[in-house]
Amino acid sequence: MAALGERLNEIHARILAGSRTASLDLFAEAAAPVTGHVMQKVPGVTEDEAHDCALNAIMGHLENTQIFDQTKSSLWTYLCMVAAADGRDAVDNRRNRDRLMEKDGFNIELWGSHPNKQQEDIENRRDAEKIMRLHGDTIATTDAERRVLALMLEGEREVAPYATALGLEGAANAAAEVKKVKDRISLRMKKVGDEL
Repeated sequence: MAALGERLNEIHARILAGSRTASLDLFAEAAAPVTGHVMQKVPGVTEDEAHDCALNAIMGHLENTQIFDQTKSSLWTYLCMVAAADGRDAVDNRRNRDRLMEKDGFNIELWGSHPNKQQEDIENRRDAEKIMRLHGDTIATTDAERRVLALMLEGEREVAPYATALGLEGAANAAAEVKKVKDRISLRMKKVGDEL
């Protein structure tokens, strides 16, 4: 990993210098290895959780590059440390949610398969709020995904509000990107429903 560590430190220097391509290079170089590190070091973590933790560690670094101190560790070590800590939290949160669901089960599958048909039903709206409270972090792992999930649970059908929630207003591929995110969220909803 020494060569990877050196490459990531070089990319970090380019990010600080204002390179337009350095952030993409960081994702390309670090996402898979950091995911692998989390899978190896965090017992019970799923591949999706490990991948999300790796991406969140990279995005967090790009948003706050000043937090990383290159005199204390390499960027590789830093990203692995942050992602592994998030991975342990994800496993703990999932286990806590599972324990809660054992005590208070309800039908999440209804929302995963037909969220639009239940918009007017007050009882189902309460279920939606409960889903968000108990399972929101599992179903939607980023703020953008949480906004999309909220729209889905409200029964929104138009692409434009989803595109706005994802910051894709006016993008040529907005509909395709919205569909990808909605499909990913629906799959996670189904997984959570299957585990109940």
